[in-house]
Amino acid sequence: MNFYFIIILLIILTINSSEENNPCLNNLNKFYNKSSICLFIDEENNHLWCSGYYGHWKNNSTSIKSLTICNWPELSLNPEELVSNFPNIKNLIIANSNLTNFSSTFSPAKYLEKLQISETHLEIFPKDAFKSLTRLRILDLRNNSLAKIDPNELNEMMMLHHIYLAGNPWKCNDKSMTWILNMTSGSLSRRIVDRDKLHCSIPFEGRPLVSVIEIIMQLEEECKLTICECELVYVVGRIGRQTTKQLMAFSSVNCSHRNLTEMPKFIPTNVTTLRLDGNKISDLTPLVTNQVYRQVLDLYLDNNVIESINQLESSYWLENFRVFSLRGNKLTDLPTYALENVLLQSGNAVSIYLGDNPWTCDCLFTPGFQDLLISYTSLVKDIHDVKCHTGHIDVLNKPIRDLTRTQICITNDGEYFIKPIDMLNIFLASMIILILGKVIYDYWSFKKTGKLPWLVAKMP
Repeated sequence: MNFYFIIILLIILTINSSEENNPCLNNLNKFYNKSSICLFIDEENNHLWCSGYYGHWKNNSTSIKSLTICNWPELSLNPEELVSNFPNIKNLIIANSNLTNFSSTFSPAKYLEKLQISETHLEIFPKDAFKSLTRLRILDLRNNSLAKIDPNELNEMMMLHHIYLAGNPWKCNDKSMTWILNMTSGSLSRRIVDRDKLHCSIPFEGRPLVSVIEIIMQLEEECKLTICECELVYVVGRIGRQTTKQLMAFSSVNCSHRNLTEMPKFIPTNVTTLRLDGNKISDLTPLVTNQVYRQVLDLYLDNNVIESINQLESSYWLENFRVFSLRGNKLTDLPTYALENVLLQSGNAVSIYLGDNPWTCDCLFTPGFQDLLISYTSLVKDIHDVKCHTGHIDVLNKPIRDLTRTQICITNDGEYFIKPIDMLNIFLASMIILILGKVIYDYWSFKKTGKLPWLVAKMP
């Protein structure tokens, strides 16, 4: 008996002191998590605190002004029945439970002014769930599992001036929460007290909701100026930073199969991935001259009509790219030395795609190109598709990486192709051998006859 009295006293003292922040104290709930119990914790204000079911109070509930329900044992709750059983309550708290949904809307409650539903798994509530609560002034929905809210559900509740929504996993990657940016007089967004404390769920987990929505809307507006599709991929920034300027956005733009004959003159801000596959682009000069491309890290230009990338040599873009895909174009060669220098010094490059191009295989270009492919096999992701298109019949359609130098430097008639530099080398080697032979002969002749070589004898 004394033990029970101590527990009740502890409940009364501690819940009154911290109820506003934590109406269901974990250190007290352990006494009641296997059964239901209801206690008056503030008889002056007729505040009933229940853990579990409240059923035995249905017939004696008209005097109750405040009701706190903790540890609701079911996944669903009927708010219509609950309010009907306590018709005179002014404050209702439902907290600390596995509740996921309401089976009905709230019935009219002419005295209910504050409604708190927190620390539950509530994901969604029925349409017009709160419409009948015409005197509701405070709605606290913190720390649940809500992903979005239809503003029309609360806009018409003119008495509702304070709304708390923090601690929910808000869905930021669609348009369901764009209303949060509307700060005009009387808007729902202006009534959200903790607007700056709302954060996104996956894929932008922990990022400020308002800032992410601002970025998404800006991207959408800028995307309308193009013929492309745009998507916000991810946002980087410190949790708690609230302004758009303190976040880094990474967006993707898809302009594939748009029948483009040149690279777009404009792309949205913060675009790091650009897809231009399946067009008729031949000139990559905009990568050098147009500043909007400096931010692009991943560029996909598959199946266009590009014949050369020489114009990219020593450019900022080539020195900073991450992914460069040129599959299915009309490349026959490329500036091997420039690309190798970039890959050696940059450290940014992750993937290069060069397959399905009509590569030339001769003794001028291919040896250096082959060395590049072998040195950076891990970067050239489609290295087996980099094959000879022109050259000796024995090398056609064979991966360049696997060719021997002998195969590369044979002409179509089966003879070795001798370059002018090779002819010069042969001549110089012959002269060296001839001079060495003459020196050896003169030395032998001097030792045998004692006569100096003719040239030495004539010297003054």
